Parts: sequence; C-alpha cells; structure tokens
Amino acid sequence: MISFFAKELLVDQHMKAVNFRLHSLLYPHMRALHLAWVSFMVAFMAWYSIPPLIDYIAEDLGISATEIYDSNMAAVSITIVCRLVIGPICERIGPRRAMAAILIVGAIPCGMTGLLQNGAGLIGLRSVIGILGATFVPCQFWATQMFSPSVVGTANAISGGWGNMGAGVTYLLMPAIYNGIKKHTTDGLAWRIVFVIPCAICILVACIDLLFATDTPHGDWFKLRDEESSGSRSPSTASANGDKKLEAGAVEHIEEESLKDVVKNQSLKDLVCGFFRVLVKPPVLIMVIHYSCSFGAELAIDNVIGNVFRSTFDLDPSTASYIGSIFGLLNICSRLSGGVFSDFLARRMHLPGRILAQLICMCLEGAFLIGFSFGITSLSTAIVIMVFFSFFVQAVCGTTFAVVPFVDPQNTGKVMGIVGAGGNLGGLIFNLMFRQFQPDFDTAFLCLGCIALGSGILGCALLRVQNQSIWQMFSPAPCHD
Repeated sequence: MISFFAKELLVDQHMKAVNFRLHSLLYPHMRALHLAWVSFMVAFMAWYSIPPLIDYIAEDLGISATEIYDSNMAAVSITIVCRLVIGPICERIGPRRAMAAILIVGAIPCGMTGLLQNGAGLIGLRSVIGILGATFVPCQFWATQMFSPSVVGTANAISGGWGNMGAGVTYLLMPAIYNGIKKHTTDGLAWRIVFVIPCAICILVACIDLLFATDTPHGDWFKLRDEESSGSRSPSTASANGDKKLEAGAVEHIEEESLKDVVKNQSLKDLVCGFFRVLVKPPVLIMVIHYSCSFGAELAIDNVIGNVFRSTFDLDPSTASYIGSIFGLLNICSRLSGGVFSDFLARRMHLPGRILAQLICMCLEGAFLIGFSFGITSLSTAIVIMVFFSFFVQAVCGTTFAVVPFVDPQNTGKVMGIVGAGGNLGGLIFNLMFRQFQPDFDTAFLCLGCIALGSGILGCALLRVQNQSIWQMFSPAPCHD
C-alpha cells in the first residue's frame, strides 16, 4: 500500500524514495516532486493562457476561426520538436536546469501577447509560446530520478497530473483576471495586460527551481556528471534530513534492469546515435501511439472544449470557459489514479500488471469518448459524460508514464522526450481532426473514441517491456520441486 502522508520518508538502496510525504517540502525528494508539478502547471497555464480569452481577442483584432485553429496547431507543433530535443538535454544538464531554462524562454513571448495585431501574429506567437509544453519532459524525468521503481508510476502521475491542472487553472484564472481588469479599463486593453501575469509567475518559479532544489537524491547533476567522468563517484548522504534507508532488497518487486542509472556524460555523437536507436524500438513506438491518444487528445480537447459548450448550448464565453475548466482540473485526481492503479497491479503482476492497467484505462477512455459523441443532447448530460471521459483520458497519461521508465532505463530522458513528443503529435493530429469536423463535434469525438479504443487493444497486445508482456498473465506458473 502506497503511503502518501507518511511520518517518515523511506528510501531504497539507491536513495530513491519508496513512499511520499505530500504535506512536506522535505529536501531533496519531496521538494523536487512539488517543484516539478508546480513548474509544469505554471508552464501549462502560460502555454494555454490564450484559448480562454480567444473570443475577446478575435473580436478585437478581427481574427478568423481558421486562424484560431491554425494557432492551436502551431502551439502544439513546436512542442513536438522541443520535447524531442529536451530529453537528451535533461540527460546532459539535469532536469532542474532544463526546467528553469524552458520556463524563462517560454515566459517572454507569453508576456508579449498584448502586442498582437492580427491573426498571423497570433499564429507566430503561439508557436513560440509552445516551447513551454516541453516542461513535461524534465517534470517526469525529475520525478523518476527521485522515486523508486515501485512507486515511480504514482510519482510521475502526481507530477504530470497536478501539472496538467494548469489547463483547468488557466480557464478559471484568465477570464477572472480579465474581468477584473476590464472594470478599470477598456475591453481591448484588458486582454493585452492580463498576459503579463502568467509570464511573471513562470519566471518566479524558474528562479525557485534553480535556488532551492537539486536534481537527484545524490545532489547536483553537474557534480555527479563530473564524478562519473572521473570515476570518483561515492555513496551519497543527500538524504540525511530525516530519511531512513532500507536494507538492500527490502523493497519488493523492483526489477534490476529498472535500477540502472541514466548515463550522464555521453558525448554529442553518443546522444544522437542513442536517440535514433531508442526511437525505433517497438515498445517506444507503442507508447508514442498511446500517449498520442491520451495527452494528445487532452491537448486537442483543451483547445475546443469551451467552444463545444459555447456553440452547442449557446453559452457566453466566460460560462463556457468555466465549464471547460472541469476537464483540466480533473487532473488533480485522474492522472494520479492511473499511476496508482498501475503501481497497484505491478505489485501483484509485475510489468504485465502495468500493461493490464494501460489496457483497462484505454478501453474505458475510448468507451466514454464514444458515449460523449452521443450525449451532446443536453447540457447536464454533456457535463456528466465529460467528467467520465476526462477522468480516463488523463488516467491513461498516468498509466503510460508508469510504463515508460521501464522501457529503456539508461536512456530515460530520450524515451520520455520521444513519448512526450508523441503526445503533442497526437494533439496536432486531433486538432486537425476537430478543425475538419467543426462544428460537427459529435462526429469528431466519435472518431477520437474509436481510435483510442482500437490502439489501446492492439498496442497492449503487442507491447513487450523488459521481455514481459500481458500474455504472461495467462501462462501457467512454473512448478518448483
């Protein structure tokens, strides 16, 4: 049983935490976990700060619906490249510096949103702001460095899921701030001012990451990289602040392969060659498809969910945004539930259990998306079904990144970058799909549900991680004399 509010933080033989103290900022494990999700959340908030106010911006600047959809795709497209690049960078400079760098670089164009003049500017600006979406990779990489394989699914789900709440937060926060500013100025000036706030928050959190946290339980990434290069790596005492080290082997069901450290001192040539070797591995490609159908679907729905309710039920933009915020805010429990479910089944069935968790959640995701396509008949029905499909769309994100750290542990950054980019690729594809089907949203959701259901069943049937597959659950246990 995973303990979330333990009195004492326990670590395994590699100094990685095996439980949680969510009420604590204990250095280094819990502080890193909380800063990982907070960093991703404020990045997500800035990344998606424009959609909640897009109706006001479009009306003021005369931006067409086609240009709005093009800007949605631009915001997702650039993140594909950034996530592919940031994975190897995390392995080189560590998750903390990578996170801070992305936050600062992406915050600047967000703060410049008030300078927009036309649709072309909106497309260009959102493509640059999309850099912030790459924070997901150091977010997951950071949690993986700090927590044991026995709870890594839960740790990644907490950091990724609570971070994804940024989408819901921005749908609540941006209209509220806009309405507050509008009371003291004109409509056209209010939306230009409001984007300074997410910009400032991102820069503040980046400074906190750099000043008050570290990369691993053993200390700073650069120091460890230098020690690895010189061969002088020594046992760490980084968890002297009240942590209790378990005897080796005290944590059950930790696969030895999964305990291998990321190689920190690879040359540029080795990084590039390793990237392409990882890219063509079948388990990585299956994870890319699954994450495309979960996080990719989430990104596309984040862009249109407010418009779905506004156009279907003739709501005003602020009301539609508040209803749409439910979708993002469910990340507080949904993605976490996926990670916990995966860790729960892994304790009983090891890696095949994680694959089974993936299969169950993907099937339910597909079923409820299909149900939503037939349920957009009344506002109450649509909201209820949205809650259910939201839960499972985000739970699949949790089960996916409960499997990802085990695919190729020595190249964790590369795998996370590639799979994370797959999520954005899915977001781009599904944004295009929604654009083609608009305003026929029920057909778009039907297609999305069928794709998720089919890829979940086929992918889990073919998925093999560390020489284990879901089919081993149906094999007779070996007999022992």
